[in-house]
Amino acid sequence: MRYLLLLILVVFSCSSKKDVLLIQNSDELGSYEIVFKDILVNKDDILKIDIKTQLPELDVAFNRINTINPSTIEIYQINGYQVNSEGNITIPVIGSLKVIGLTTTQVSKKIQGLLVEDGQLVNPIVDVKIVNSYFTILGEVNKPGRYNFLKNNINIFQAIGIGGGLTINGKRKNIKLLRSSEGKLKVSEIDITSSDLFLSENFQIIPGDIIIIEPNNARVKNAGLIGNSGTLLSLLSFILSSIIVISNS
Repeated sequence: MRYLLLLILVVFSCSSKKDVLLIQNSDELGSYEIVFKDILVNKDDILKIDIKTQLPELDVAFNRINTINPSTIEIYQINGYQVNSEGNITIPVIGSLKVIGLTTTQVSKKIQGLLVEDGQLVNPIVDVKIVNSYFTILGEVNKPGRYNFLKNNINIFQAIGIGGGLTINGKRKNIKLLRSSEGKLKVSEIDITSSDLFLSENFQIIPGDIIIIEPNNARVKNAGLIGNSGTLLSLLSFILSSIIVISNS
């Protein structure tokens, strides 16, 4: 009878470590060369462009906002340069500039070259960032939602962390990743229990990515068949009570 009680407790309360732990092939771990792709500028992107010179008083004429005082990402977006439907931005000193399909580094060098060629500045420093990049994470995370980011090298684990981390009921081996590219939507599966992920193109998060954490089987059964944890406890209590009564008979 004691073993039966133990079996019931194990069945109803325990989860396999394989359903919970991340990067489980610890015996195969080593050094990995992580390569992050440069993010390309797309239509409707908003660019924050900072132009600095050796004479700080000249910076004001080339920048929309004060680059000294801290600003929020919302202010950067309001004062940024939005890429129009033709893939261009308009900079007051330079005029219309084609930026679609370029990396932020390439845009920076392009602006720098034009400023020098036109005799506007000597050796300017140009920094370009996309300030409306975002990803969406849904499902079995503690804080699902849409999140902005500025970094070019954010990865799937950081994205999950921003979303508050996985719940105990979230699947680890087949996380869905929805990614748009050249007008097509690609759906991939990510396994965050394997170090093979480090070498996958899906390790890096690209602006617009949608991450979906599906519920595991235990969560589905609990929601669909049993109902909730309170019902589960009541059922377990009933089973235990019945066993005790039978044992004392």
